[in-house]
Amino acid sequence: TVWIFMGVCGCGKSTVGSAFAETIGCKFFEGDEFHSKENIDKMQNGVPLTDEDRWPWLDSIAEVVADHSTRMESAVITCSALKRIYRERLVGG
Repeated sequence: TVWIFMGVCGCGKSTVGSAFAETIGCKFFEGDEFHSKENIDKMQNGVPLTDEDRWPWLDSIAEVVADHSTRMESAVITCSALKRIYRERLVGG
């Protein structure tokens, strides 16, 4: 099973997600670590990301979801994924 903890920046998804992963004994992935350097630079400079900026990031996270699902390995991932279309992309929809 793959759990994706979603929410706005600063809501505690990483804190809760990492504690949950430790409790159940599975790997934890911080979704922000999948952003490109360009995305990180934009965010650090207060420039909002566009959907086009987000697609490769979401696809990278979706690969982790698919890989762990295929191998039937549990994982916990954090990701803002505030739009329905982002959430659908994470699960191959």
